[in-house]
Amino acid sequence: MRTLPLLCCLLPVSLGAQTVSDVDLDHIILAARKLGPAMEAFARLTGVQPKRGGQHPGAGTENALVSLGGGHYLEILSPTTPPPDSVASPPELTPIGWALHTRDLDALVKKLRAAGFQVSGPNPGSRLTPDQTLLNWRTARVVDSGLELAPFFIEWSTTTAHPSTTSPKGCTLEAFELNVPEPTRLRELFAAVGYTIDVKPGSPAPELTLNCPKGHASFPPI
Repeated sequence: MRTLPLLCCLLPVSLGAQTVSDVDLDHIILAARKLGPAMEAFARLTGVQPKRGGQHPGAGTENALVSLGGGHYLEILSPTTPPPDSVASPPELTPIGWALHTRDLDALVKKLRAAGFQVSGPNPGSRLTPDQTLLNWRTARVVDSGLELAPFFIEWSTTTAHPSTTSPKGCTLEAFELNVPEPTRLRELFAAVGYTIDVKPGSPAPELTLNCPKGHASFPPI
């Protein structure tokens, strides 16, 4: 896993109940070297205990989840076998990626390709939860040079309950801000998929802010 370089995105946040739109924020991923200690660190900081979600077959990763309400959730992601201490890894609970969800991934991929973007996928994915519930989805991602920090796109199976509805509640999203030196191409990507987001150049300070039972929580923790 690697940390996010310079990108500035301020995700719009809607308070209260909302309807999940065709293209909307799905989840934000935080890095964890070891899942158990990261879960406990998150709980101490926020007052919400993450729930183990299971392992990703063939990926060598496992996760724990927290609902952010409104069709959004937070994923704490770690390798199933932690790397040796000599291997560089992101600081604990640092944003390393994010996803937008859609109800029609094939149509979204066509829009991206028609707009001149190179796209990998759609590709199937699945995960078996600790209670033996199988979750299924498909993903696609833009692979153009210079857009490594763009979100990937996910379409959940209609037979799969969205993790925002089954994960521990208590935290909501306040802001997700990242910095990029040249935002033009990223703006074009969001225009192509019909997603409204403020993208600006700015200083390299990736930060996620949540409202939680213990107050505001920022990641990486200050």
